[in-house]
Amino acid sequence: MKIIVPCAGRSSRFPNMAPKWMLPDNDGLPMVYKAVQGLGASVDDFIFTILREHEERFQAQEGLRAAFGQKVNCVILDEPTRSQSETVAQTLLKSGIDEPFMVKDSDNYFEVPHLYQTYNYVCVASLSSFSQVNPQNKSYVQVDQEDVIVNFREKQVISDLFSVGGYYFSSPKEFLGAYDELMSQPRLSAGELYLSEIIGYLAMQGSVFRIQRIKQYQDWGTVHEWRDYLQGRRVFFVSVDGFLFEQGSLFFKPGFEEVKPNPVAVETVQKLASEGQTIFYLSIRPQTLEELTKRQIAAAGLPERPMLLECDLAQWTLLTAPHSNQPFRTSNAIEMSPDDPNMAEKLELER
Repeated sequence: MKIIVPCAGRSSRFPNMAPKWMLPDNDGLPMVYKAVQGLGASVDDFIFTILREHEERFQAQEGLRAAFGQKVNCVILDEPTRSQSETVAQTLLKSGIDEPFMVKDSDNYFEVPHLYQTYNYVCVASLSSFSQVNPQNKSYVQVDQEDVIVNFREKQVISDLFSVGGYYFSSPKEFLGAYDELMSQPRLSAGELYLSEIIGYLAMQGSVFRIQRIKQYQDWGTVHEWRDYLQGRRVFFVSVDGFLFEQGSLFFKPGFEEVKPNPVAVETVQKLASEGQTIFYLSIRPQTLEELTKRQIAAAGLPERPMLLECDLAQWTLLTAPHSNQPFRTSNAIEMSPDDPNMAEKLELER
């Protein structure tokens, strides 16, 4: 089995940015890397279809090799295609695949419970299970009692089940035959041919397509969805002195060794840590009090995180730069009382 990952689009919904599939996630890894992690497949099984202009401008193959830690299989197209179906057809012809294959979108994540099957299938999810999905830009399926697809429509909500961008075909020959037949029809050859139309044609010819329900769906198809995903993770630089703990002194009372934690601030940082947010501690304390500070942080029930000591008692300023690949403000500063009862809500509003 091979898995084709089309990356040959113009990314028109991501203007003035790098190709969508290259955009870095919170960990700095490209979107396409995260997109295939839920499949649990070997890197050798993937075929990434990319544009020559992206290879020449961004060294796309070398970037993929670095991301995955080994050489990856790529098919390079000279020009953008008119549809994902055309990208898949060209990939099949150029690679010579003669075994079952899956098509996996490069701009979303999901987990497939049973990837390898002996039958054709479409990966689906329920609208009621994923409330963040925009229902207007999805395709939908209707199934019978045995989960066999009996209807497949683009942008028409005919059921609660929508396609998540994973399609398994048992025969490359049948796919190419359906593609050629549909492209010979004037109505379809002039526009975009969807994979759902190929599946519908094959079903009319007697092929059976079932559904496979997936888990943990995340959609990054538009710049707004990608921005919302990235902003789910944030980096917090938290002041130890005056915020997490009472303001102490090296010379007068209360000394650094006797300051008490501020419960509201501590609880808020604990919550941030439980959500997987990145936390750094900043302190005006001297380096000689590093071990004391670590013990106080642990005693307050706070997570152990990197700490920068000997910060000046001054106004702290974080310098960052805007970047087209980061569709949001890259830094923020919030000053608030450590006992503010609305602290968590204010942090949420500052996204």
